[in-house]
Amino acid sequence: MNKEELLEYIDNNSTAVSNLKDKVRADQQAKNKKRQPAKRWNDARIERQVDKFTNEFISNIHDKLSKALKANNHTPKEKWIKFIEENELLDDLEESVSMIDFEEE
Repeated sequence: MNKEELLEYIDNNSTAVSNLKDKVRADQQAKNKKRQPAKRWNDARIERQVDKFTNEFISNIHDKLSKALKANNHTPKEKWIKFIEENELLDDLEESVSMIDFEEE
């Protein structure tokens, strides 16, 4: 399972990704309001930051799952899904995302 497939699987079977994006977007918008008017980001730039953070989040999950599964490019997608389901990782992800709190820098 590659990162895009993992993102699609998590997105289709959990609210973790959409909740993460909402939190990141809200954080970026709050930071943006504190910027000087001339330095404020447009919505497209904020969305790029949301996408960047989401990609880093999924990459981190993919790397950890890959190590736990001792996976390679030939590991079937079904093995990934079975591991995710048996270990209730989607529930853990949702809980982890709900606990994320962006602190002021």
